[in-house]
Amino acid sequence: MKAAREKAMTVHPSDIRAAGNEVEDAVREYFRRVLPRTFYVTSGHLIDANHQVSTQIDVIIADASNLPSLYTTSDGTEYIPITSVYAIGEIKSTYYKSKRYFKEMKKALARILAMDRPLMKNTAFGGELQPDTTIQDVVLGSRNRFLNPLFSFLLCVDAGDFAFEDITAHLKSADPSLVPNVTVLLDKGIMVRSKLSADGRWEIHRYPSEAPSPEYDWAFAESRKEGPNLAALYAMLIAHLTSSHLKPPNAFSYTHKLLTFRRSTLRWAKDRPTELSSG
Repeated sequence: MKAAREKAMTVHPSDIRAAGNEVEDAVREYFRRVLPRTFYVTSGHLIDANHQVSTQIDVIIADASNLPSLYTTSDGTEYIPITSVYAIGEIKSTYYKSKRYFKEMKKALARILAMDRPLMKNTAFGGELQPDTTIQDVVLGSRNRFLNPLFSFLLCVDAGDFAFEDITAHLKSADPSLVPNVTVLLDKGIMVRSKLSADGRWEIHRYPSEAPSPEYDWAFAESRKEGPNLAALYAMLIAHLTSSHLKPPNAFSYTHKLLTFRRSTLRWAKDRPTELSSG
């Protein structure tokens, strides 16, 4: 990733978009290499059954076995069914305070959360049987409150002019669900929703919307070592992927609105009553 950034800065010193593409490609290739083949890694837009579409997303991790991509346009842009998606990520070559990345992600996440992707309750959450507990949920054994939470992350290869103090006001006012689950400044540290336990241990919560204040707060752990910072992202992502369960999407639910026609255009092999073939 660092090599891709350095190459991009050399080859595209004045073209931020082209330089960013180099880094995004390197990050996607990394995830393709380290994640099991049951996961499909790409970029593009999320789309729901109502044909609502997200903004462009740099990294999309979807279920490779069940409709991972709805269609691809002539320029290579992919549209991924939102119910096939486990995680999304935004990639930045360099963090620039002036770009207001967290405000941009807030808008992008709000748009995604407004799309049609119902959360599936884990009826066996906490290991205790409830009146509505299903055998399926017991067998799945997920430790998540919901079986299909959407995980998001922001990864910046170079920390640039990042300062945690610059974003604390935003973090205090923003709904936790509209902040990335984890932010990684590869050469500076990670930011997560967490708390200190009674015995002084630092406990990270993977799902910010389930970690209410004042018990939990956003915290930045500084580390100048790229390896541990990337490992933290990988560990949180793997824990999310292995404890999440998606139902196979219904392809017809995504395409039925495209099948528009008038009854007057129908032709039958056998005679049909007039009222069925008119209007």
